[in-house]
Amino acid sequence: MEWMLMPYRKLYRLIEGRSTRREYWMFVLLNVIIACAFMLLMVAVIGGAGVAFTNPTDMAGMMAGAGAIALIFVILPLYVWALLTGVAGFAVAIRRLHDLGQSGWMLVLFYAVLIVATMISMYLYWLVAIGGIVVLCLPGTPGANKYGADPLSPDSATFA
Repeated sequence: MEWMLMPYRKLYRLIEGRSTRREYWMFVLLNVIIACAFMLLMVAVIGGAGVAFTNPTDMAGMMAGAGAIALIFVILPLYVWALLTGVAGFAVAIRRLHDLGQSGWMLVLFYAVLIVATMISMYLYWLVAIGGIVVLCLPGTPGANKYGADPLSPDSATFA
């Protein structure tokens, strides 16, 4: 759990330093779990709202109520979570690139290529996306690089 929450605690430093593969992928795993929980909650609140009613006017009223409930208890927290996770995810991806000895601008270039690939073909999109995943799975540079000390070395391991 320590590794899953580390990118959120590092928000104050944003793109400074390096992130290990474990930190990055545990953060991704946590957010996949949270996204699935939000989807299940949304299905439970909106999807099952009209099942018990056969009268269309009763169903419409129930769906309107479910929409208000979903807005208050699901969609607004989802937006807050997405904002925090978007910032933390972008920052941890940049730190992951720093661990590989690459500039954070490579992430911006990757997103630009991903957008162009989407416009051309979905097959090309998936090839570029899988390439990005492969790059983020590569081991970091051993020892210190221009972005900081090796996070795997015993003298530089901090959980701040």
